[in-house]
Amino acid sequence: MKHSSIAFAACWLLPAAAGASAFGVFQHGGRATGQAGAFTARAADPSALTYNPAAITRLEGLQLQAGLDFSAPRDDYTSPSGSHAANHVIDFAPEVYLTWRAPASALPLAFGVGLDAPVWYQTDWDTALFPGRFLTRHVALRVLEVHPVLAYELDERWSVGGGLRYVRGEWEQGGNALVAGGLDPTVFPVEATWDADADVDGYGFDLGAQFSTEVWGFGAVLRGPLELEGRPRLTVDLREGGVPPAVETVVDSNLARLRRLPVPTSFEIAPELRTGVWLAPYPELRLELDVAYAAWSQTDNDELLVPQGAADATPIRRDRDWDDTLSLRLGAEGELVAGWTLFGGVAFESSPVSGTTLEPGFPRGDALVYAAGFGFDFPQLSFDVGYSLHDYDPSGARGQELRAPAVTSRYSAHEQVFAVSARWRF
Repeated sequence: MKHSSIAFAACWLLPAAAGASAFGVFQHGGRATGQAGAFTARAADPSALTYNPAAITRLEGLQLQAGLDFSAPRDDYTSPSGSHAANHVIDFAPEVYLTWRAPASALPLAFGVGLDAPVWYQTDWDTALFPGRFLTRHVALRVLEVHPVLAYELDERWSVGGGLRYVRGEWEQGGNALVAGGLDPTVFPVEATWDADADVDGYGFDLGAQFSTEVWGFGAVLRGPLELEGRPRLTVDLREGGVPPAVETVVDSNLARLRRLPVPTSFEIAPELRTGVWLAPYPELRLELDVAYAAWSQTDNDELLVPQGAADATPIRRDRDWDDTLSLRLGAEGELVAGWTLFGGVAFESSPVSGTTLEPGFPRGDALVYAAGFGFDFPQLSFDVGYSLHDYDPSGARGQELRAPAVTSRYSAHEQVFAVSARWRF
């Protein structure tokens, strides 16, 4: 691929850059979203299948919860070359949880199965003049998880549980590349667009434990690593504008070679350990503090690169050097009159991406999260509504622009998440 080493480099970037899209902060269910995700220790509704599988032993009889999460992010890019905003995309992630606990006179077991979205993320810089388009123009990772769980009540205070996780979904990524019209990659460069999409899947597990009394409790959850694999379908096309007749043959040959390039993909979501403690200073008020640690430095998500303008296209491997993350979440819920409950919470969510590996596919830094919500209980039906605002730290980076690699760029972002859910107790 000597005639188009830059485009070849962009295609080699496909498997690695997708892994960065898995870092989106996400909650499930109106009640937990309204408390900034601080729900590991209590997990007092069927979304416990995600937050703490051991907690479903506290849910009486047969219960069903269904909901929808709305995510509305905003990403901006600023550099001396100008300012650009990513397309405003609203994502809709579904969730359904079903739990059943055996009668007290029978076995001390509980069962459940959940369907939700552990990752539902999209960033789209589809603007013709966005200078980072030669790295990444568009990234989307949308996967659903089927999660059967079994939990056992050790005694009236302790319970344990665990489940298997099967994840399946789709991954998309696109960018732009310069295809050369001669033996020298800098001669007659023609801009092309490449797009890849793949069906991905993978397996994982989780284990949980819960201790609960009337006034306080503790919970811990281990979620194992999750490796998603697939084989993208790659398309490469020229941007509008035509090709000079003198180089048309060479450009067409380079594009044909790119279209035949096999691009396997594999990326890994890090293992995570969450712990939480809740306390009820008054019967109507419950507070919870959670800590979550994710080992992103242990994931095998290296990237393959080709030096721009190199005489040959032999790829080299570069460690993305992702960092482990530590997140803190504080939530509260207070019961009011006639079945009304108010929620609130704050959180700090750290990002594993450093300035040296920042890219348009995932441009967000550490986040402060502010959340609120409310719920209402009928005898056999409950409704919960939650809202959270994610304010990301601005991130500076170099090497984002092909024509000005030394320029310092700045990414900034914020995200709003709305969650609604209904719970039936049969």
